[in-house]
Amino acid sequence: MSKHKLLAGLVLGGAAYAAYHALDLEQREALKGAARDRYNALKDRAVDYAFYAADAADDFKEALNDRLEAKDDAPAWQTAASADDDPADDIVLSSDEVPDLAPDDAEDDSDESDEDSETTATDSDAE
Repeated sequence: MSKHKLLAGLVLGGAAYAAYHALDLEQREALKGAARDRYNALKDRAVDYAFYAADAADDFKEALNDRLEAKDDAPAWQTAASADDDPADDIVLSSDEVPDLAPDDAEDDSDESDEDSETTATDSDAE
């Protein structure tokens, strides 16, 4: 049975390949464009579903936390302090919403490490 499926796949694949090469250049570009459009639509739909799933998981967690807070015998992890609705946890959809980083801090740290390595090198040479 699997041999027949393999043979059918090879025949259909060969027929599709031959049909593609039988098309003229304009028809090939139209076919590629249609395939790109379908791919982009599928990709957008997958991203939307991922956001829906993340929202559903967040809603489930909030409902679970609300139920556990209502109980008197809540587990120890539930009573620990946590940052609720921290804006740093939100998804950033635009690079305009990302705060700018100070590049001066990174340069200051590297300068201090260079000075430390130079002093240790001169100390070992003096011995």
